[in-house]
Amino acid sequence: MITTKGKYLYKDGKRFFYLADTCWGAFTSVTMPDWKYYLDTRKREGFNTIQINVLRQYDSTKPIPGREPFPIKYHDDGTYEYDYSQFNEEYFDNAEKMLKEMQKLDMVPVLVLLWGNFVPNTWMNDPNGFLARAPKPQVMPFDCIKPFITYVVNRFKKYNPIYFVTGDVGFDDNGKQNPEVEGKYYQEVVKAAKAVDPEGIYTFHINGESKALPESLAEQAQFFSFQSGHGPTGEKAAVEIPVSKRIEGYDGPIIDAELCYEGLTQFGASVPHRFTAYDVRRTAWKTILSGADAGLGYGTFGIWPWNDNYREGQKELVMLKPYDWRECLKFRGAKDMGFLKDTVLRYAADGLEPVDSSLLESPTIRAAENDDYLLVYNPVANPIDLSKLNVKDGQCKIVDLQTLRPLEGSIKHGVVAMEPVVEDELIVIKK
Repeated sequence: MITTKGKYLYKDGKRFFYLADTCWGAFTSVTMPDWKYYLDTRKREGFNTIQINVLRQYDSTKPIPGREPFPIKYHDDGTYEYDYSQFNEEYFDNAEKMLKEMQKLDMVPVLVLLWGNFVPNTWMNDPNGFLARAPKPQVMPFDCIKPFITYVVNRFKKYNPIYFVTGDVGFDDNGKQNPEVEGKYYQEVVKAAKAVDPEGIYTFHINGESKALPESLAEQAQFFSFQSGHGPTGEKAAVEIPVSKRIEGYDGPIIDAELCYEGLTQFGASVPHRFTAYDVRRTAWKTILSGADAGLGYGTFGIWPWNDNYREGQKELVMLKPYDWRECLKFRGAKDMGFLKDTVLRYAADGLEPVDSSLLESPTIRAAENDDYLLVYNPVANPIDLSKLNVKDGQCKIVDLQTLRPLEGSIKHGVVAMEPVVEDELIVIKK
């Protein structure tokens, strides 16, 4: 059972570093043999949670035939509609079998109760938006929310999930949406869910590079989750959002639940670029050392939509071409995230406090500390002047994060000497 205390999550009284892989389309698209293999792989890499959409992920590849949560009717233009008054029992029976496999491995499901495309007025339902061609069902009628949420939470609460009340929804009043509409829908979602599982852990998956959440919803959450997103400024958001939340006085756990997806083509890039393990690593370490150190959500462009190149009848996503899920399991970023989790729990199980960035020689460097250690992330191998932090001369530990090779580092006159590191490095200084 997950609990929260102060800035962190705990499981059975022990610090729980939330390390999630993202598999939004699990319930609709994954066969049981593939699911078991996938879970075993991620478990070995250090993941302890999987983020799943309870319903069909609208921008994923096509589900397995018959794997729909409600009776469905397709239209000639590719759109479809659900009969929300009925539940496909076989769908939810299979979902429970999948959750039982997670339970065997002591992995925590993180379940999105209602993705934004089922709610009116969201950016996903904008007829002129860039996802206008995505096949989406009609929004869920308001009076169907309570019966649906009651049914789902009753079925799944025995697996002690963490609940994402929302899915990729924004609450900014930007003229393109009305937060009051979304707020009304999601108040109903969280109210219905807590009536069934009042001891559950709840949070909100809001849209990229945003921290806007109505107070009426924020007070329902046990921790704050955000997504730094998949655009050119996502890495900057990964730092600025936790920093601003702490300045505002938020003292609970903060998690970047959706880093840039490894293998995804960067949104809005002037030159086409797929995110690499280095990109993911850079964003992850920066957000962890900026105050979002309760955990991370990792993802690959092929697993979250569960793209299977060997399954007949699958359609490509609306805009971009994902990798086959089997190839995604070979991506090295997952191992980097497992190493990050192990490192945080080794040196900072009792917590970290971000270092004032004005004391660092470059805004690209991030650092955090506790009573015993100072951790410094350097995205480019260079000597680092830490003299303003009053570090003592002597030895330190440096990890080449590209190879995970430990090196003996040295500090002289407050400057950490440069080591033969090609990409990024973590510096661990014992106080």
